[in-house]
Amino acid sequence: MKKEKRYYQIRIDYFWLSILAVIIVISIIIAYYASAHEQTSSQLVSTKHRADIDVTFDDLRSSLENTSECYLCGNAEESLMSYFRNFDTIGLISLNDWYVIDFPLKNYDENGNEVESATSTSFLSGNTGEISYSSDGTPSRGMASIDVTLLENYEIDTNMLEDHLCQNCLSKVAASLEYRKTDGENKEAIPLCIVDFKTLEIYSLQDYWRAYFVRDYYVEMDFDDNIVRTEVFYLPERI
Repeated sequence: MKKEKRYYQIRIDYFWLSILAVIIVISIIIAYYASAHEQTSSQLVSTKHRADIDVTFDDLRSSLENTSECYLCGNAEESLMSYFRNFDTIGLISLNDWYVIDFPLKNYDENGNEVESATSTSFLSGNTGEISYSSDGTPSRGMASIDVTLLENYEIDTNMLEDHLCQNCLSKVAASLEYRKTDGENKEAIPLCIVDFKTLEIYSLQDYWRAYFVRDYYVEMDFDDNIVRTEVFYLPERI
């Protein structure tokens, strides 16, 4: 027996509602994927825009003719390094005016000889026009600190360094000034460094450092806006 074909009728309004629903669903799917693609592209552009940049000072060249007048290794009257080189400790240098501050970790006489003394704490503060600072230390405990507040919108005075440092010392200071910033970020090199009075080696005080050893001295750093805080501990190796 031959089967009869069956036909189903749909009301015209239901038909068009179904078509409209399908169109809406497809539109939502397209909009979702378009938004996801745009967000991914935006993240890629943002990542590319925020790439890290290493800033260096390799192009600095000394213009100092008389190297014996070098502020670091020489005997220039304007620098206190010829005095501090008598001490077997470390210090901090404000590079824009070459103001040297020692960490009071040991007691010395006028000839640079270390002397024993009763427990005492020293405190010193001042303002050089480039920085304001405060330092304190307890030599008997081998601990000291220096807090430095920098001027607003500070910048490193490279001309001063080129005029008063020999090329060897200038290269060491320049290496300590290297820093990293994000592309488009308004950031400058911090015009400070740590100096070893015995070896005349220079160590960075840029904000990507948090701690390191300088011979037997452990240095910790903290940064808050224009304030640089350094703590130093004398930690000789036990024999």
